[in-house]
Amino acid sequence: MNDSIKREQNQNRLNFAERENPAPKANEPKSISQIMCEMAANASEPMGKLLRKCPVIQAELLHQGRISLDDLSDDELDRLVEHTFLEDWIDNQDVMRLLHISTRTLQTLRSNGTLPYTRINNKIYYRRQDIQRILADNYTMFRLKNGYGKSR
Repeated sequence: MNDSIKREQNQNRLNFAERENPAPKANEPKSISQIMCEMAANASEPMGKLLRKCPVIQAELLHQGRISLDDLSDDELDRLVEHTFLEDWIDNQDVMRLLHISTRTLQTLRSNGTLPYTRINNKIYYRRQDIQRILADNYTMFRLKNGYGKSR
């Protein structure tokens, strides 16, 4: 790929990242993720080198446009792909916590086919998209009533 095109794409990513994640105002404190990304962006610092090895921080730096895929080694790229793929899967405990349901209710959702799942050994995993789909499919908006059941 032409260097000027690559530079332009990186600049576009950077501009998009600035619109998505505006810098905090002078009197606002920075979030921990902003501080860590700033530290990781400086590859000459020892802490920056260490933080850059974390797939979560790499994903955020890519999202912000501070680094490109060309900056990552093959091993780092493999770990990043694996991390982003596995990020879509959650286990029983996470589903029960997110939906505020019991173990038995979760078993019923699996048994009647409402919630697809994958079993590896004795561990069960669910896709985040399936949880969101079930919530969206069963969303109902109720009309508020005034007083003792009288409509407004």
